[in-house]
Amino acid sequence: MHALSFLFGPGRRYTALVTSIALVVSIFGWYGVRAADIGVVSATVSATNLAVSVTDGTIAFGSVALGVATSTAGGTGQTQTVTNDGSDAALNVKSGNATNGTTWTLGTSPGSDVFKLEVSTTTGSTYVTFQATDTYLTASTTFDSLTSGPLDFRFTTPTVSTDFVEKSLTITVQVTTP
Repeated sequence: MHALSFLFGPGRRYTALVTSIALVVSIFGWYGVRAADIGVVSATVSATNLAVSVTDGTIAFGSVALGVATSTAGGTGQTQTVTNDGSDAALNVKSGNATNGTTWTLGTSPGSDVFKLEVSTTTGSTYVTFQATDTYLTASTTFDSLTSGPLDFRFTTPTVSTDFVEKSLTITVQVTTP
């Protein structure tokens, strides 16, 4: 006598067999739809190398009358060459005040002991004005990797100066991730 026949009676063999198969399928079927224990994420990364150099790194504007603008552009031999030695970047510049004797302060327009400084990456066809001392100004939002270009400056002397001593200022060039 079959074990299931004993439990369900002799006339119920077919019902017991179907019930047993359904029970096995439901147990294994339920187990098979569980979520995976792990998931996979694909990721990519590129190294960034930010490096810039400036040639020749020296500007001599010379003796300039009060309230007059002078530029490194236009064949003066003072144009700087800036080179992106690394990854694609944005080009930024900042300037300090002009020191030695009475300090000339950087401003957006010339005034009494206040000078104006502008930068151009287009050989002097357009300029961007520095807004504040020691604050980076974006000279170019796109500076391709391993390329060089002109960097010109236009300096406007103060309208009034307390002294007439030669001034010095430092302009810093930086590249950042665009």
